[in-house]
Amino acid sequence: MKKLIVAVLLSLMFSCTAYADEPFEILTTAYCQGETTCTGVPVREGICAVKKSWVGKTALIYADNDGEIGELIGIYECLDTGFGGDADGDGVGSIQEGKAVDVYYPTLEKCKEYMKLTNGKVFIQLVDAEG
Repeated sequence: MKKLIVAVLLSLMFSCTAYADEPFEILTTAYCQGETTCTGVPVREGICAVKKSWVGKTALIYADNDGEIGELIGIYECLDTGFGGDADGDGVGSIQEGKAVDVYYPTLEKCKEYMKLTNGKVFIQLVDAEG
């Protein structure tokens, strides 16, 4: 499995046109509802909802080990947007503000597994990449 992950990362690195950011800590949630993303693509595993300006990028999502970058959880296409929670009452949600990433899973059980794994925080690195 580790060889597969390394191969995927190497191929992704060579197909990247630019790194948008260094990895940064972000809140995370998971969703299992809906049929189509904001880009018109049917929902499926491997897609995440992000801030509108990040749509079209690829997200490398890593575990958050007490504020340090952990192991790679997965590589997700940023093809959806969402609202997220509005903690400060300004009418703008956490996903819209770029404070959270929402990962799609086909079942509630898989969403719960992801949330248990991440405890609601991850590191994300956004890259311009093609498949």
